[in-house]
Amino acid sequence: MFPKLLLHPFLSRTVVYSTLIAAAAAINEQTLPVTNTNTNTNTIPTTVNVDVAIIGGGASGTYAGVRLREDLHKSILIIESSPRLGGHTDTYTVPTTNTTIEYGVQSYINYGAAPSFFSRFNLSTAVPARRALTTLNVDITTGALLTTYTPPSSAATTAAFRTWLEFVEEHESLLEPGYWNFPAPTAIPAEFLTPFGDFARTHGVEAAVPRIAAISDVGVGGLAQILTLDVIQAFGAPITRGVLDGTLVAPQGSNSLLYQRAHALLKNDIYLNASVKRAERNSTGARLVVSTPQGDAVIHAKQVLWTPYPHHAKNLRTFAEDARETEVFASWAPSWSFVAVVHIPCIPENFSVQYLPPTAAPANYLAVRDYPYTLRLDSTGPGGMQLFRMLFSTNYSITHDEVKATVAQNVQNLVDARTLNYTANCEIDFRAFADHTGVTWPRGRTELENGFVQKLYGLQGWRSTWWTGRSWTGYYSSAVWTFTDTVLERMIGALGD
Repeated sequence: MFPKLLLHPFLSRTVVYSTLIAAAAAINEQTLPVTNTNTNTNTIPTTVNVDVAIIGGGASGTYAGVRLREDLHKSILIIESSPRLGGHTDTYTVPTTNTTIEYGVQSYINYGAAPSFFSRFNLSTAVPARRALTTLNVDITTGALLTTYTPPSSAATTAAFRTWLEFVEEHESLLEPGYWNFPAPTAIPAEFLTPFGDFARTHGVEAAVPRIAAISDVGVGGLAQILTLDVIQAFGAPITRGVLDGTLVAPQGSNSLLYQRAHALLKNDIYLNASVKRAERNSTGARLVVSTPQGDAVIHAKQVLWTPYPHHAKNLRTFAEDARETEVFASWAPSWSFVAVVHIPCIPENFSVQYLPPTAAPANYLAVRDYPYTLRLDSTGPGGMQLFRMLFSTNYSITHDEVKATVAQNVQNLVDARTLNYTANCEIDFRAFADHTGVTWPRGRTELENGFVQKLYGLQGWRSTWWTGRSWTGYYSSAVWTFTDTVLERMIGALGD
């Protein structure tokens, strides 16, 4: 029997962005998600000479590859460690239904380089379909309904967002696109260095906090103590305008279509399932030894563009950091984030389950992240499939198996607490899973007052290496693409003719 919910009068009916469900019949390309192999599957050149070697084929790497080769007429090679382009764009094809579910990137800010990038691949965009979900707020420690929690009203949320927008627009030129104009350590606005809890209470923006946190995933473990700058980075002026105006868009068909078409365009200049084994970089260029499924290749590049998270202890280990780079990157902190499509038989469809710390009640919105992990489960459709999009983040190291076990236990807690009228064990099944773990800037005002941003941006062009991606600008694809253009302008100057 279909599971029933023990309904209570405090449950609110809300409208949230749906995970996009698209008819596959409208998609001309092969079934998504996209997994491609190198065109030269038998052999690869043992030595390759290019103008620019691009490390990473996510949003920024793919965009840079297209712009450099097609518009700026430079030779490129994209070196991507996964079997596809697209980074955090994750698309699940529902078997036997001709539908897809977006469980990674959901939508895009209609900002900067985004409209032209979609247009060049003949992708029409539209405001995503909205899916009406009943939001169920539960105690993350027990799974019981958090009956004393009252979400902010729509009017209060909008008013808070307008106040926040006024503030972030005032400082937009310092932060968008990127931090090229970030003020000197002695001139940083005082609000940037203020704990966000103090700022939010002073300016009356608490009602915007739950939605800011839900969209950006900022502040896992506690929002009130982090710097206001951390929240601005996660939710700056472009995304705030998009949310307020209702102008966030998505390509019709699937988010993965963009990267599939980019792969078709650039396929001869892409190595998938590839990684840098060794690197030599100096002021005259770079020599990279790259491991691929077809064997090793030596890449000679005039310039290198690095696009993934710069993780000192992991992906930078083979990139031959020097002391100047290590000084910048060694203090970055890991952040753990995961998304998935999960079959959950015990939660009714068209429900969203939001796990909250009990301290968020009755209306302490700054406390919505006061727990070591966050979890949200949103019904996605198609009808009758019992599928949910999972968003899970922690402030501690965790394995994939531990993520799945934690989510399973939290779902079972709903049953055990009689939040759901379901008496059996609720056996969940992960149909798709993606790891979005990365690193973040060092926390605290001391680093900023010691010139961290200036040291970070001082690495641009150092040892023939340039840097882009969300670690260098806003968190969103549109912001990353727009910032990447500013990097390419400077790189072209270094390349000369």
